Amino acid sequence: MDYVMVPVPQEYVVDVMLHISRLVARASVVPWTDEGVAELFDEVDEASRSVLSLVARATTAEKELSDEDAADSLELKVREVRTIVRDINEAATRTKHEPMLSLRDTTVILRNGRSVPKRLFAMTEVVAKAIRAHERSSLPQGRIDPTGSAE
Repeated sequence: MDYVMVPVPQEYVVDVMLHISRLVARASVVPWTDEGVAELFDEVDEASRSVLSLVARATTAEKELSDEDAADSLELKVREVRTIVRDINEAATRTKHEPMLSLRDTTVILRNGRSVPKRLFAMTEVVAKAIRAHERSSLPQGRIDPTGSAE
């Protein structure tokens, strides 16, 4: 591989170096496997597993899930849910994986015409399916899955 030197104006050197650092870091990220998802899922605390499970169910059902809806469903505060998301993603980063889930900002228009900001969860289909499969495989024999299917 041939390398090419490109002159960079002095005022952009720091920005270019930061950009290169981000590209290198992104290139070293390991994609999620079923085993990696299962390891992280088992490693995190119960509240984190609950958030992961809730987001995985919403993702596989192709439904939108906001941080407010997740907080209500899990009887937590929105701030606690966001902290859990951060902790999960930090655990993923420590193992050189991409973030497991994220919150994306969007705007929702209400019936009265007002628009309000909303934060929706995002998770890849691969990660969501791996979480759901791991949950099913870790249920004791004969126990009922919360989604209603017998194991």
